[in-house]
Amino acid sequence: MSKTAKTNIILIIVTLIVAFFAVFFAIRSDNLLMSRSSRGGQNTPTLYVHGLGGSSKSTNHLATIASRDGGNRSLIILVNKRGKIKYKGNLELNTRKPIIQVIFKKKFTPVDQQVSWLHAILLKLKDHYGFNYYNAVGHSAGAVTILDTAARYNSDEDMPKLQKFVSIAGPYDGIIKLGSTGNDNYVDAQGKPMIYSQANKWFPSYQLLLNDCKTFPKDVSVLNIYGNDNTKQESDGVVSVASARSLKYLIGKRAKNYQEIPVNGVNGQHSRLHHNIFVDHIIARFLFDEN
Repeated sequence: MSKTAKTNIILIIVTLIVAFFAVFFAIRSDNLLMSRSSRGGQNTPTLYVHGLGGSSKSTNHLATIASRDGGNRSLIILVNKRGKIKYKGNLELNTRKPIIQVIFKKKFTPVDQQVSWLHAILLKLKDHYGFNYYNAVGHSAGAVTILDTAARYNSDEDMPKLQKFVSIAGPYDGIIKLGSTGNDNYVDAQGKPMIYSQANKWFPSYQLLLNDCKTFPKDVSVLNIYGNDNTKQESDGVVSVASARSLKYLIGKRAKNYQEIPVNGVNGQHSRLHHNIFVDHIIARFLFDEN
């Protein structure tokens, strides 16, 4: 065999070896990235959803504190009144614990419409970024939107699965000024309210939520934070304690674990609950602690 032929054979062998290792490390890198997208993975995103009349200001403080306690502010998703979705920010596939704020530009939008829009957002996040799981933090109507989205679309194979859910002042059994339930309502030990709220322009009925939650995912960790401003109303001024605590009857038996934390006094007022250093750090620990 000539010297030139031997040289060519050696070059071919070296090329094949280099190609093999290139493919090996590419596959390993993809597997590592997918492991971060799995349950409890390091790049599981957390979505923040505001309530009726809210804006980016409603979740800015929560997102800021979360970014100091382990998360990374990455993306703001804007939904206009026609449901068109726009993105602000930069979310990389390897971003660790990304924080995503969802902002409905039409501030007063019925929960049912918000559920449809949030569903579309989650489908896009899985399709574009490969997210298999997500965490979610909702204030007021935003919490109801998160709950009903996860319940309605739990069996949808294209949907990422809810992993951790933080509810802040969620009006699951109505708002004092809008529904048939007021501060005379109460819940039993299982969280079942004495009075079921009726549907109105903005919120579904409690019975509808109860029906939808029959398919709520079974392996979600839930943190329910509610307020009592101590004005003898047993409420945060907008949502009664009973309404917020009625979440337990909806999903308590299906959740992986369920915790309730009351906030009393001035800091228990409805709007202060999402701008409260005590609440902020409890949420961050719940979301980002590794245990």
